[in-house]
Amino acid sequence: MRAYALHGLHLAVSGWQDAVEALHGRLAGLPHGPLDNLVPDLTFEIEAVAGAGLERPERSRPVYDPPHGEVLYDDERDLLYIELGAGLRALCEPGRGRARLVSLGGEAEDLWTLSHPLFTLPFVELLKRRGLYHVHAAGLALKGRGLVLPGTSGSGKSTLAVALARAGFGFLGDDALFLAKRRGGVGILAFPDEVDLTDQTVAFFPELAPLLDSPPRGGWRKRQIRAEETYGAEVVWECEPALLVFPRVSGREASKLTPIGEDEALFELAPNVLLTEPASSQAHLDALAELASASRCYRLETGRNLEGAARMLRDLMDGTSS
Repeated sequence: MRAYALHGLHLAVSGWQDAVEALHGRLAGLPHGPLDNLVPDLTFEIEAVAGAGLERPERSRPVYDPPHGEVLYDDERDLLYIELGAGLRALCEPGRGRARLVSLGGEAEDLWTLSHPLFTLPFVELLKRRGLYHVHAAGLALKGRGLVLPGTSGSGKSTLAVALARAGFGFLGDDALFLAKRRGGVGILAFPDEVDLTDQTVAFFPELAPLLDSPPRGGWRKRQIRAEETYGAEVVWECEPALLVFPRVSGREASKLTPIGEDEALFELAPNVLLTEPASSQAHLDALAELASASRCYRLETGRNLEGAARMLRDLMDGTSS
């Protein structure tokens, strides 16, 4: 078993050792150690089994459409069921704070999918029920104020996160952030995961070239660094929102920023909400709306000059501090 602390919650992960260790790669940036007789708020049990695995709920509806598989929700029993590929299953009981993850083959090639999407989907649902609302985004901070970079895979958010960390920004996360309601509005909470980088992104940063000397881990699609270790970036555990910037890779040399309205920004953020239990799903949407309302919102066409992009965003952040 491994135990972690996350914004007032205690998480315990146990079971198949290889999977527990793979998941630790993601969670090692959180405070971790023995539970000291505390009862965990959230538990993940990971199994490598032969046979049928978890039973698919009969009365369920789709709430997300992954590339290979299905994500279903049973309203009557409050169950989230996930099936990814031929051999990975998860069953989450959000109200009870627990999830089971199963690999039917126990193959090393399953470990990336198991420790990333198969873990993330129940994880964000469990946190949603406890007032922490997920945003699929990178997050950086400057002078106590947050820059949120939402985007799907391929949008360039990890590349920007590295460029900003090496430029001296504080680090909240590469791929996931959480929002929490605060007295003065909404707060952005860190999830300091590993930063996943393609070989193309690694090639932008000379200091990362040694990563290319060996192949990625079996089953891993990208290479990993920790911003805290590679760049000495300070983990900023919580900050207030300042900028909400939606990046995409332009292919041009220089980057271009275009202001957008908060309604357009909320439209882009809305797919973060899994439409499961109605009250918590509405609260998630409300938190995203508060994030958009509290931020200056932009689209960023990111150019090849990443140092220029970092300067542009720093100047924009400096302009929000008055």
